[in-house]
Amino acid sequence: MTQYTKRDNFVAPAPRQHVEIVPIGEQLPMLPTAQTSVTLHTTYTDRSVGFQVATVPISIAFGVGALVVAVVGYSVPVLSIGALMVFWLAFLGWWLLGWAIHHIASPDGIALVQAILMYRYVRNEQRERLRRYASLRAKDGADHE
Repeated sequence: MTQYTKRDNFVAPAPRQHVEIVPIGEQLPMLPTAQTSVTLHTTYTDRSVGFQVATVPISIAFGVGALVVAVVGYSVPVLSIGALMVFWLAFLGWWLLGWAIHHIASPDGIALVQAILMYRYVRNEQRERLRRYASLRAKDGADHE
């Protein structure tokens, strides 16, 4: 036997404690866990110019790359409506992706996402609270019969 398997150093775990869940007497004020404070030293025009500077060059590059793949890989004529459509759709797709990311990552987008997530949190908490109240009522009804 080793020193770890001897029974003279065994410590029994503490007995389980019974925890009673009591109903909430009043609704607690709920503060968001992450609070944002937006201090703008620029204008929305500056933000939109920054968005254009960041997304238009990469969108053009993506459109040109898609056009090269279409011309070389799929024998699309360079000067055709098909080539124009490939370029435009690739450009537009990348630009829309950048637009969505830009708006979600902006201060206004972060506040919107936080409000949506807080609404989901409150809705789930209310659903659980009402389920708990219903189970307490059912338990009280069974005790009185």
